[in-house]
Amino acid sequence: MPSANVPNSAVSDRGASAAEEDFELCNDCGGLCCALFLAHDENGDYIGDGWLPDYIALWQERLVESGALRVTAAAYLPGEAGVRPLHDPRISHLPTPEGEAYRSALPELVDYRKCVFCDTQTGCLLPRTYRAPICGDYVCELWRNKA
Repeated sequence: MPSANVPNSAVSDRGASAAEEDFELCNDCGGLCCALFLAHDENGDYIGDGWLPDYIALWQERLVESGALRVTAAAYLPGEAGVRPLHDPRISHLPTPEGEAYRSALPELVDYRKCVFCDTQTGCLLPRTYRAPICGDYVCELWRNKA
């Protein structure tokens, strides 16, 4: 997550409505604050050894605890929010032929480097009440500076 993320009480209310979201700003930015799984360097080489599985597990735990996600051994499933995850990072980041096939089969608009609920057009698909707490407590500098 970029270090530009700072607390902002005006936007950190986990009960904020969709009307308080700024989908245009998220679309213009591309949701960089949601780029959680940067497992490949600028040359496309895998750099996730030693840290990525634990980091995926951390975000999986956060999203399960928030009610956004249900997890089985085989799949990521919608949680209480009813929002379908866009990808499964346990598979999308495998540096194997299975991972490559999975990434290739994803719809073009799914960015597997981002949170499983980050739409590349509109940002987070989750209602604030189902986001991981860290997502409700921090917002990007672009949003903060717009206020």
